[in-house]
Amino acid sequence: ANVKNRMGELDGALVEYMKALDIYKSIVAKMQENDEEDISDAVRDVTSTIKIVGMVHAKKGDLDTAMSFFNEAMDVLRNSASKGSRDKEGTSSILTRIAGIHYKKGEYDKAMSTYSEAYDLATEANGNVNHPDIAGILHYIGGINHKQGRLSEAMSYYQEAVRIYQATLGPGNPAVATTLVCIGSIHYKQRQLDRSIMFYREAFRLNRDAYGLHHPDVAPTLKSIGMILAKKGDFTEAYDIFRDVLSIKCTVFGTCHPEVANAYKSLGNVHYKRGELADAEREYRHALSIYRRTKGENHKETVAARTTIEHLRQHMRERGRRSSSGTSSRKETRQMDNTSRVDDEERSC
Repeated sequence: ANVKNRMGELDGALVEYMKALDIYKSIVAKMQENDEEDISDAVRDVTSTIKIVGMVHAKKGDLDTAMSFFNEAMDVLRNSASKGSRDKEGTSSILTRIAGIHYKKGEYDKAMSTYSEAYDLATEANGNVNHPDIAGILHYIGGINHKQGRLSEAMSYYQEAVRIYQATLGPGNPAVATTLVCIGSIHYKQRQLDRSIMFYREAFRLNRDAYGLHHPDVAPTLKSIGMILAKKGDFTEAYDIFRDVLSIKCTVFGTCHPEVANAYKSLGNVHYKRGELADAEREYRHALSIYRRTKGENHKETVAARTTIEHLRQHMRERGRRSSSGTSSRKETRQMDNTSRVDDEERSC
């Protein structure tokens, strides 16, 4: 189930997790029938599996179903608390997931209050703030500030999370990589591109060293590095990186997957910014073919790719007319610069 979840096979993962959940629940029921006193480990297996099921539903975008599973996990913990001490660490972990659902729904005040409750429980459970669970909650609180434009506050929370991760897990642990990406994102928004790419490169290095190059967690950070390089005008290195992203995604997802189509679009964007319109059109045709097969003719990604191809072909026709009439290339370049960017993506955390 974990492998399927990691590879994006969410429906298959859910089937396996639900089978495991039924087994864990039957174990708890049997222990309760036998009046066993300490069932905390069995209850923890149940609640952790319920939480994972909720997380998969959240990944699928079914937030209400995810929330129902998280609430079920909270009920199990509350009902078992009378038979022993409260599982503060487990409760904090589930509260963190509930807060995440509030965040995804745009309910930032609820998210912040729930994260604060999770933080208090985690601190109480661990006795001090130097624990990875605390770092994770600080990261999420930083994310709310980030989302609401309070970049200085967000940076403070991210930096404290990095400090705790590195103090507890060591400087080479990939758990810190996501927070480094968010710090890089803030620098990007502040137009500090050199500092931004430094954090993205470090996050990439940590994930690559931990998981290898051909891993789902590696490609997104590598893509961000390529986009920053393109923003700086370093199109040659950006193109090479996007080729690596394409290779990784083909290995991870297969050659006919929307993520592969996205990689082709990134290559097309670099060609476009270099004025290589025919090459850009070719890459977008690859993307369009995949979108048609995986998403259908009327999906927004398919429509957008088709529109971009039409835009590029019109641009090439205009270039041909100007060339035949002897219009200077300076006019062409100025017109290209004034044209809206092809699928320009914003860096975000």
